[in-house]
Amino acid sequence: MICTTADPLPVQPAVTVSRAVFAAADDPGRGGRAAVVDATSGRGPTHAELAAAVGSAAAGLAREGIGPGTVVALHLPDTPEFAIALHAVIAAGAVPLPMRVTTPAAEMARLLEASGATVLITWPVLLDIAQRALRAAPKVTRVYCFGAEPDVAPFARLLAGGAAPDVPIDPAGHAALLTCTRGAGAPPRVVPLTHAEVVAGLVRIADAGMIGASDTVLSAVPFADVLGLNGILNPALRLGATVVARPGSGRHDLLRVIQDHRVTVALLPPDLVETLAYDRAVGRYRLRSLRAVISTGGPLSAEAARACAARLDCPVRQAYGLAEAAGVTHLNLRAAEEGTLDSVGRGLPGVAWRVVDPGTGADQPAYQPGELYLRVPVQVPGGTLLGGPARRADPLPGTSRWLPTGDSAFADEHGRVYILGRLGQGRPEPPAEPDAVLAAHPSVRDAAVVPAPDADLGLVPHAFVVPAGPVAATDLLAYVNANVPPYRRVTTVHLVDLIPRSPAGRVQRRALLERARLMP
Repeated sequence: MICTTADPLPVQPAVTVSRAVFAAADDPGRGGRAAVVDATSGRGPTHAELAAAVGSAAAGLAREGIGPGTVVALHLPDTPEFAIALHAVIAAGAVPLPMRVTTPAAEMARLLEASGATVLITWPVLLDIAQRALRAAPKVTRVYCFGAEPDVAPFARLLAGGAAPDVPIDPAGHAALLTCTRGAGAPPRVVPLTHAEVVAGLVRIADAGMIGASDTVLSAVPFADVLGLNGILNPALRLGATVVARPGSGRHDLLRVIQDHRVTVALLPPDLVETLAYDRAVGRYRLRSLRAVISTGGPLSAEAARACAARLDCPVRQAYGLAEAAGVTHLNLRAAEEGTLDSVGRGLPGVAWRVVDPGTGADQPAYQPGELYLRVPVQVPGGTLLGGPARRADPLPGTSRWLPTGDSAFADEHGRVYILGRLGQGRPEPPAEPDAVLAAHPSVRDAAVVPAPDADLGLVPHAFVVPAGPVAATDLLAYVNANVPPYRRVTTVHLVDLIPRSPAGRVQRRALLERARLMP
């Protein structure tokens, strides 16, 4: 099956990324609105201030000889400074390589070498990791850091004023971004994306209706990933929305940020959607500002999507994208109306896809799984990317590419795509129940999990365990919570002599709670 959307192929503007993102930054209706806000401190520039800071930093980079042909690695958390650094590098004509802050030093060094990076911009608390990586990446000769740190140049010295340099750029032929593919049994690869490709990817989302100018949006997918960068940050800046930059990763931190900043649209991985659906702590936060939750980064079950939507009273939609496609390619905006909550939809305008038998290469019929391939509406450039030949898997310049995703999927007869997981892995196993996990422990004879009253959360899960040998309750607590999803973790493990059951085998919960003095 080969499918394209019924919507007409959008005409993409032949402009640079900087022009596509900041063209309207000074408009009276949006210039004074916050652009990127730090979730912890609330600080951050307006759209007009962000555009001015980007121009000033780009001018500073140009003064220091950083421009076309230079690869600049970014090792920064999700903060307003990430947006300034990224777009300053692009506006200077150089090419940024964003890297996750969790990247180990050895992998960071490999990416620096593979990309040909000669400049690094980092963050004070990340400087030690960066310096360890640089010992194995001798090509990097200049390091800038936000804040005042010894032996490195402060990023602030680039902000000496001035406008971004006028750099001649061919949108179809010059790289705007280096991104990393997902590793499927192999280390991630560095992939160059042209200005035209990045613009096409951000415009797909900006025009999809997922985000509006009045929205406050949040991405739990890091900006260093193309889905966070071109799925939320760049489209939101283009539209004049406010982006909440969240450098933390805790579940309760997410809930607090949504509440405190009145987030309206959240892009989340499936495990955090499940947290919103099932975590008992959700009831302690005011999350009614949310008008949409978008899940991406893996399959989400229809049950979890339905539970989250019912609990928050807002639609939950699935999205899908690829680094090589410069962001999101599928977004199921009609999931609730069509009853397809576990589908990523038919594809955004101009995106073609096919499901292929991995063994034969033949297109699969409806409901037959295979590998998902994508084709995006951007021509493969025939010119240069980083000052050398175009580096592409498809050797034919000027032709569109079918991109293998490495993901297993199937489509229904209406052309809706369902993601099953990474190729060869099939559907993920359903989450384990904590009592079953405890019962499987070699030092446990029997186990049961019972909800107990809690003054703050209403009910919290307590585990009762009959040990089969010497074992500490704290060890069992760590064991069970390491083997269940975050929203199914238990609060305490109680060691007991017996799990009381009725003649029908039902656990007598009240007896257990009374024995542990947990009844009010």
